[in-house]
Amino acid sequence: MKKNLCIAFAICCVTFIQSQSVGDMKIKQSKFGLNNIKKAPKKIFINTFNINYEFYREAIDYKNGGNGGRIAGNKGSATARAAVGLGGINANEILKETNKIYKEFLDRLNSEGYEVISAEEAGKTDTYRDWKIAKGPYAVEEIPGMMTCMPEGYAFFYKKKTDNGKIKRGTFGNSMVLPKLSKELGDAVIADINLYVMFSENGTNLLSGGAKVKIKTNLRLANQYIFTVPKKLKKKKSVAGKLFGSVQIKGAVDTYTASSSVAFTQGKMKVGLGAMAQYTGTLKEDLEIEGVLSKQKIVAYQKQGSFVPTSFSTFSDYLDAKEDKFSTTTKWINVDGNKYKEGFYNACHIYLEKQMDEFFNKIK
Repeated sequence: MKKNLCIAFAICCVTFIQSQSVGDMKIKQSKFGLNNIKKAPKKIFINTFNINYEFYREAIDYKNGGNGGRIAGNKGSATARAAVGLGGINANEILKETNKIYKEFLDRLNSEGYEVISAEEAGKTDTYRDWKIAKGPYAVEEIPGMMTCMPEGYAFFYKKKTDNGKIKRGTFGNSMVLPKLSKELGDAVIADINLYVMFSENGTNLLSGGAKVKIKTNLRLANQYIFTVPKKLKKKKSVAGKLFGSVQIKGAVDTYTASSSVAFTQGKMKVGLGAMAQYTGTLKEDLEIEGVLSKQKIVAYQKQGSFVPTSFSTFSDYLDAKEDKFSTTTKWINVDGNKYKEGFYNACHIYLEKQMDEFFNKIK
């Protein structure tokens, strides 16, 4: 009896610890035409299953100088650059947890009586004609500072490879193409799963008279997060490009959106108004992963040099003020790799389970 009580207590403790690793989760859905899915064959094709892990973030701010004359004076340009990265995480361990999350997803589909269509079968459709196929496990840095993991047993389609041999996947998943694919696969449901485990947030910058960037740390499954990455110079292939080099605006950035979502789409069996059924599940707010990474701020600030001509001014004063000034802050934060993988696993697992509960309850 005493032994049984100890085991029960241990189980309660483990459950409590795991539940404390993520914050409160609130989900929302957008859905229409689900009655069509109820009548459709129980077949599903996993078109997308990506879990994206941010491990490095870099931000830049640039303020251009100028000549305002004798009254306004001269201002030099200023650049501030901040970067923060996570240490202690292991790509192979992350892939293992991604595989586990994917297997649980497959098990749930099977338990609901769904037949999972293979990528080889989908490759025979007109939609994926001339596309190439790649199989997981696969990890790639498609967005700078972010590792996109595709699990073992999952296969995806791509158009071509880049010059350095990396797979360049085409954008696929718009509302016009998915119903066509569904129809070609015998009115199957098309699943698209995209999750983003982020650790950075944009800090506010209300400062004038200089360049400033602020990055805040907050490990979470992201609801919707828009972030920027400094642009890198691209090598020119043309003769003119090699002669004149690569033209790049200072402080230029690329903008990306991280939005965690679970989508099930099905083409309607007859042509007409509302020729698509769809369920899209998202988060109402970020799902924080607690006990892994403390909240910190990484700031870089560079004041612009200024010069107003006076009778006491010297030419060196002018040159010093006009000079481009640069400030950079870089920080690596070590985290416990085991806590990190347990944290993101719990967040992804709970989120997927809750969305699938909602979806399957709606179509029963």
